[in-house]
Amino acid sequence: MASYQLLYFEEGSAVRQLSSGILQTREEYERERQKRKDKQKQKRIYEHRLTKLRSRRATALFALGAVLTGGFFVSYVDVQNRITTSMTNISKLEKQVSELKAENASAENRISMAANLSDIQKTATEDLGMVYASSGQIVYYNADEEDYMNQYVAVR
Repeated sequence: MASYQLLYFEEGSAVRQLSSGILQTREEYERERQKRKDKQKQKRIYEHRLTKLRSRRATALFALGAVLTGGFFVSYVDVQNRITTSMTNISKLEKQVSELKAENASAENRISMAANLSDIQKTATEDLGMVYASSGQIVYYNADEEDYMNQYVAVR
């Protein structure tokens, strides 16, 4: 014959009587208690796995963010380096241009000082025997509204 007894159990700091008021055997009580413990254990395992999964996702997102930020900074430094190199090249080219302009100006001054028109005329007439053209050698033409002229026969 099965013996029934009124069971009291402790939950936290309060001792309570079974809520259903039904008498249970010790074995039934222990089975229900074990089921509750198993459910709580499964719930803790599920929550632990969920927390681990969230932690892994957060770590992956953080790593992705770090890689993207690093890539941004590397590309930024590369662009800055290219700009600096271009500016250096531009300044070198500008220096070369100014040097060439100075050389050109000095060459023009040398030429203009060396080639005086009166000296050229004197040398041409006296040393080389050149003379001015006579009126019969000069030929005039009318340039109608054309921009150019074709000459097929040499004029003598």
